[in-house]
Amino acid sequence: MGRSQTCGLTVDISGNKGVSSPPVPAGQVGLEVAEGPILEAMPDVEVVPLTTALGAEVSSVELTPHLGDAEVTALRQALLRHKVLFFRRQSLDPAALTGLARLFGEPTEAHPVEPSVEGHPEVLALDSAEGARADIWHSDLTFQERPPMGAMLHAVVVPPVGGDTIWSDMSATYEAMSPTLRGFLDGLTATHTPTKAGGYFSQRDAGGDKASRTAAAEPMHHPVVRVHPETGHRSVFVNPLFTDKIDGLRRSESDALLSVIQNVAIQPERLVRWHWTEGDVAFWDNRCTMHYALLEFTGPRRMNRVALHGECPVGVG
Repeated sequence: MGRSQTCGLTVDISGNKGVSSPPVPAGQVGLEVAEGPILEAMPDVEVVPLTTALGAEVSSVELTPHLGDAEVTALRQALLRHKVLFFRRQSLDPAALTGLARLFGEPTEAHPVEPSVEGHPEVLALDSAEGARADIWHSDLTFQERPPMGAMLHAVVVPPVGGDTIWSDMSATYEAMSPTLRGFLDGLTATHTPTKAGGYFSQRDAGGDKASRTAAAEPMHHPVVRVHPETGHRSVFVNPLFTDKIDGLRRSESDALLSVIQNVAIQPERLVRWHWTEGDVAFWDNRCTMHYALLEFTGPRRMNRVALHGECPVGVG
């Protein structure tokens, strides 16, 4: 291997030393998530944490594309604190889901490979009848230069039993490691590529052209430890689906280190599990979480997802 691009910076990945991450821009470190009441603009709404690590259920709120600025700010603050928000029994067609997501950022195309809902290019239909699955731990589309900031997932049809989704807190994963290991990871980058996923998406690409174009894309290199652009918190930014190798390490060393990271990430105390009912919405921060959708269900399961444009991951300076 020689040289490769990472978010506009050229890095050398031919040696055995880790590559330094780009510096954190001024004004983006040390931002604090406000303590105390965070939904003052929505006094009748309650935010109930589901674990001490991540996840909260937001009750008594109707999600629509017409939320006010103060309400959007309050919910975004709740997202920054809890990383995943859950809302029960919301009525949202694809247009309304897209309009709601647009309040929090600019929606991306539905997916670089998988088809969108007809007439709604930003909405990805995850339909079990069409082979949709997400039963490998991942953060969404980390092989892109600017992976999604987050996503909203709306449950349209759910099985009577099973089909839950689990999220992992990658900030808590970083904090659970020893200071020595954290210091080592701080200076590394990793290679992310869609080819690591193999044929995971191509089965839903009828023509095969989108899958082949995506597979042909250059690998992307991101910091192993990412600094959150809004909170300044550090999190581990690798995942089994798209992270191929930690740059500068031998393959065996990289595999061993990625295994250590994954083992820490999926410990029960760093997970939240959601059992879906029809109409539920999950809104997660893709910059500091991974997720996994269980396949242990029978019958139909259909979800609509809208992802939001993100920023280039920035590592520890």
